[in-house]
Amino acid sequence: MNLSKEKAVMLDAAIRAGRLLLKYYGKSEKVKEKSNKSFVSKADIEANKIIIKTIKKNFPHQSILSEESIFQDKKSDYKWVIDPLDGTHNFLHSIPVFGVSIALEYKNQPILGVLNFPKLCITAFAEKGKGSFLNGKRLIVSKTKTVRHSLIVIDAGYENKERRINFMYRLMDKTVDIRNFGAAIYSLLLVASGKSDAMVIFSTHEWDIAAGSLIVTEAGGKVTNHEGKKLDFKDRSFVISNGKIHHQILKLLEK
Repeated sequence: MNLSKEKAVMLDAAIRAGRLLLKYYGKSEKVKEKSNKSFVSKADIEANKIIIKTIKKNFPHQSILSEESIFQDKKSDYKWVIDPLDGTHNFLHSIPVFGVSIALEYKNQPILGVLNFPKLCITAFAEKGKGSFLNGKRLIVSKTKTVRHSLIVIDAGYENKERRINFMYRLMDKTVDIRNFGAAIYSLLLVASGKSDAMVIFSTHEWDIAAGSLIVTEAGGKVTNHEGKKLDFKDRSFVISNGKIHHQILKLLEK
């Protein structure tokens, strides 16, 4: 499968959207609160428009799923999955940990993925079967073999709070440290690059994880739901790890 055009379009869209975000970064702007209590800003909307326009110009017959617009279902085997601004709360508080996420799926499985962090000047990319790269350098997950010696990221969503808190209490007795960075795609990148050993998500959406999950697996990591079943975006809860501590985390989730 030759995806050279798709890759070029994806990277172009991500870079264009990132440049747009920088124009708004550090400036006060009005925001709207969505039904899930998260925020959407003008930057989200404008970046979304840039990405969709770029994709539709080149692939008008492929489906597009985005966090910030209605699903454009073209009944195609190919689907672009977009989060134009992940880490909106960080962005609004001038914290540089935010970015653009774009994935291309074939029959609901990611085959291309890009994460662009414009303020950090880094871009991660993966193609199925060809590895993951950060600014051109190959990514490899960590070699940590036990939870006790690991650094684990926990998502901080608004759903499943009680289950999340109970898991964190159990985990705090087992591991060295726990983190949350306010942007799921950044946490996924940390796992792919070996800086974090795992991430546990209790509630998310396809656009938050589609590109990042491919980048992790192509770096040698593992992604499943909380029951250990293979990646399916119909699920909302996931374990993302270096693969070596995956089973240990699943066991802690069982309790």
